[in-house]
Order: sequence, then C-alpha cells, then structure tokens
Amino acid sequence: MIGGLISYRALFYWISPWQYVPTMLAAPLFQILFFVYLGRSTGVGSTSFFVVGNSIQICSMAGIYGMTMAISNERQFQTLSPILATPSNRLAIFLGRGLPVLITGFQTTCFGFLVSALILGFRPAPASLPLLLVAVVVTAASCTGFGMALGSVGLRVRDVFLISNIAYFAVLLVCGVEVPLSQLPGSVRVLAQFLPLTHGIAAGRLLAAGRGGATAIADILWELAVGVAWAAFAYLLFRYFERSGRRTGAFDRL
Repeated sequence: MIGGLISYRALFYWISPWQYVPTMLAAPLFQILFFVYLGRSTGVGSTSFFVVGNSIQICSMAGIYGMTMAISNERQFQTLSPILATPSNRLAIFLGRGLPVLITGFQTTCFGFLVSALILGFRPAPASLPLLLVAVVVTAASCTGFGMALGSVGLRVRDVFLISNIAYFAVLLVCGVEVPLSQLPGSVRVLAQFLPLTHGIAAGRLLAAGRGGATAIADILWELAVGVAWAAFAYLLFRYFERSGRRTGAFDRL
C-alpha cells in the first residue's frame, strides 16, 4: 500500500491540483454535460440514462490510464529493473499500485453524480444509494484490473498509450454507455459482456430507477467476476513479460 502511494505520487502527471482538476474532474464533467444535452436534443435517451452511463464510465479514466502509467512508466523512467530486482511479492506490488487508482476512479464517479444532481437535476432512488455505491466501487475495481492488463503490455510494447487510448474509447463505444446494448450488433454485445463497465452501468441504471433487486445484484457480481478475471490475466501477463524481459534485457530498451 505504501509503495503504491509513493508510486502514485511519483508517476502521475497530476500531482499538482492544477493538473489534477482539468484531467480528472473538468474533462469528465464536460463529457457528462455534452452527452446529456445531446441525448435530450435528439430524444435518444433520458437524462438518467446518460448521467449514469457517463458518470460510471469516467472511472475508467483512472483505471485504464492510471494503471498503464503506474506500470509502464516504470520502464519509461528506467526504474523498473531496480524494482524487479527486489524480492518483493509481485502480487503485493500489483495490488498496491491498484488501490490508489481504484480510489481515484471512485472519487471521479462520485463527483460526476454529485454535479449531475446539482446541475442536471439527477435524482436516483434514495433507497438504492448504498447498493449504487457498491456498484461504483466494483466497477472502478474492474476497470483497474483491465488497466493492469494494459499496463503489463507496457513492459514490452514501446507506445502503450496508443493501446490505452483505443481501449478507453472502445469501452465508451461498446459497453452501453451512450447507446443501449440492444441496439448494438450481436458480436459487439457478446464482446461487451467480457469488458468492464458493461454490467456495472446496467446495475447502476436499474438502481437509479429504483428497480434494483436480484437483477442489479447479479450484474454487480458479474462485473466483479470480469474485474477479477482481468486482474488475474494481468498478473500472469506481468510475470510472463518479467521472465522474458530478464532473459532478453527488454526492460532497458525503450
């Protein structure tokens, strides 16, 4: 945990509030406002549909970009080799890097919901708020696991941020954030089932409408399973690239 906090401060570009606020608060806020007013003008969906979809989706900014930076930037800054030379447990390192990112994603989503309530009149069902917060935490964790996998690729790929950008906008397009899953092609709907956000957003919309119950809980559990699967895959990928990097010296080739 301590190592994760230190690396969080050292590797992120938004250490200063003047960098954090535009990146993690202002940009997501304008994303929510843009799609809500676009949806209102076109009649595609309700305000709640776009508020919940975009407010939960913006936690993926921390999960995807944050974990990419937390792992791959160690290689970019040439501090990866000393870390891997230590006998530290790799799983502990992984989880320590992920926790601050998860908290950041959770805070960003809560900020999106709060501003939507103040500006857009978003009013979720009060009785569903505790379970809605659980859905947000689980979704932020799922996005963090997904980001771990992308960051692990950064141990070998030179420009991992290209992959991160594609991944971020891919989940925005295929996970039902702006367009209902029922209106997407069948192959895209199948892909969405194995990506983070899809089930978390579905649960969030049910809970915001006061229609939680077993369906929302099942979506939350499925989102949790997706996150665990991505985190496990990321760990295995990390260990594979670590072993191969030791043999080839790939860590120091930028």
